[in-house]
Amino acid sequence: MAIQTLEERVAQLESRIKEMEERMTIQSAIKPEKRGWRAIVGIDANNPYFEEAVRLGREWRFADSPKDETENE
Repeated sequence: MAIQTLEERVAQLESRIKEMEERMTIQSAIKPEKRGWRAIVGIDANNPYFEEAVRLGREWRFADSPKDETENE
């Protein structure tokens, strides 16, 4: 490894700091990712397959429930 002068070392450090500052600026401009349940809320909005799955799930849940007397009339 070559011996560097103090000026060369400071110049390298300043260059690295500048690069890090640029990266931080770019990262702060990017919208932060949603975490947890917020990442999936609304993911199936207006999805016909999801609506069908909800409908079938509702049918299945209520399939064994007693029927209302007025439904048979």
